[in-house]
Amino acid sequence: MLFLVIFCLIQGFSEFLPISSQGHLIVFNSYYNVDHFSELSILELNIISHLGSLFAVVLYYNKLLFKMVKGLRVFYRPDLDKNLNLFFKLIVSTIPIIIMGYFFGKSFDYNIESILLIIGLTSVIFAIVLLILDKYCLMVRNQDSINFKVALFTGLFQCLALIPGVSRAGANMIALRSLGFNRNFTVRYSNLLSIPVIIGATGFLFINENNFFIGGFLNLNVVLVFFLSFLFSLIFIHFLITWVRNSSLLIFIIYRIIFGTFLIFLFYNI
Repeated sequence: MLFLVIFCLIQGFSEFLPISSQGHLIVFNSYYNVDHFSELSILELNIISHLGSLFAVVLYYNKLLFKMVKGLRVFYRPDLDKNLNLFFKLIVSTIPIIIMGYFFGKSFDYNIESILLIIGLTSVIFAIVLLILDKYCLMVRNQDSINFKVALFTGLFQCLALIPGVSRAGANMIALRSLGFNRNFTVRYSNLLSIPVIIGATGFLFINENNFFIGGFLNLNVVLVFFLSFLFSLIFIHFLITWVRNSSLLIFIIYRIIFGTFLIFLFYNI
């Protein structure tokens, strides 16, 4: 039970912060093999926990999402509704990773011996890039400044998250901060972009898993993992949004460097 709680905490803690949930979960499962402590496989745990995170971000932004849906009444004139305009930009940003994920999502073998080194290096490298951009780039652009070129650039950069250890949120933040967008909009756009990405990723896993949820959806572990992932995700979404209102991304950058350095140390000392 404790291992499931920790697994859900890692999912909620790392999904929306720029620190790579994929990297943390791969490392955690490599050492503790969570599926040995529950009736669920690691694939099922990943799907359920991500669904919990999905419900959390949808709930947090429910008013904005409702405005987007409402704006579809004039879908042919996105220039008349800023929320509808944002909706179309999110679609453009989602397309690249859906395509790349479909063709290359299975290209990385998470069981290879060098996985610790890969996650460690990507954590440190992208932390340094984010540090430079967040410190020196201007913060003069907001939602009104986003266009299809920006949306496509962000979507293409987000594809780097397919590499173990590269944070999806971090990749989005690097892309938008490099173009001068302020932290508040950068975080909001990244969080909203997680919705179609999580839907696409879980849908892909559903389609490719033949024996999914043999134990049934009402299995106690299923309910527990979903609820805890939902709760932890909701907490850390709020934490991230609150934090960037008054502070930089430095705390997350420092964490990435420490985490990555630790993994590199482990790789060369085990």
